[in-house]
Order: sequence, then structure tokens, then C-alpha cells
Amino acid sequence: MKKRNPKREEAPQAPFLTSAKPPKRKPKPPKQKRYVQVDYPMEDEMIASHFYSFRISASPTERVEISIDGEEWLPCRQSVGYWWFDWCHFSAGPHSLRARIPSAGTRELKSKPRQFTVLG
Repeated sequence: MKKRNPKREEAPQAPFLTSAKPPKRKPKPPKQKRYVQVDYPMEDEMIASHFYSFRISASPTERVEISIDGEEWLPCRQSVGYWWFDWCHFSAGPHSLRARIPSAGTRELKSKPRQFTVLG
């Protein structure tokens, strides 16, 4: 006589259950996290050019700005999925760069400062 394996036994189905599946709910899209960060120049990068384009990554937004050495905030331009700022006429030496998404009904979001050096 065969022994029954209790793990393999199927639970009896109640006669009132049907095979109809409940309607599927449409999943909510994940809430997109806001961010802004300096991609280039890289941390401690040495720049030896007379012209440089900063590249900024940011969550979808209407505007991104940068500040060089804690000076005024300057608008960036958007192209190919990034934000850019073309920089020229700069002095040799160490500099810092910070990007931000200005507030528009929500709190202002700033990147971590990025340190870099322009060679003379």
C-alpha cells in the first residue's frame, strides 16, 4: 500500500468558489525621487582648457542653475537629457561648483559641492 505524502495533498476546494479572478488594479507608478548632481567636472579634476562645459544630471524639472565659487546662480541649458553650462574666461586655481533645482512650490534641492582646479 502506498503512503500518502501530506505535503503533496491538495486542499479540497469549496463548492461555492469559482475560477473567476478578481479585477486587477492598475499599479501606481513609483514616486520619482528628486535629485540634482554635478557629473563633470569630476571631483578634483584638473582642467587645462580655456573653455569648459559643466554637465549636470537632474530629475525632470523646468530649470537647473549652477554657482561657481559661491557666486550668483546662473541658468543652465538642457540638451540630450542633461543640463549644461558653458564656462569660459575663468581664472587658474581651485574652484568649487554646485548645482540646484530652484524651488517652485517645493523645497529647493542642491547638489554636493564639487571641487576642481583650473591649470594656468
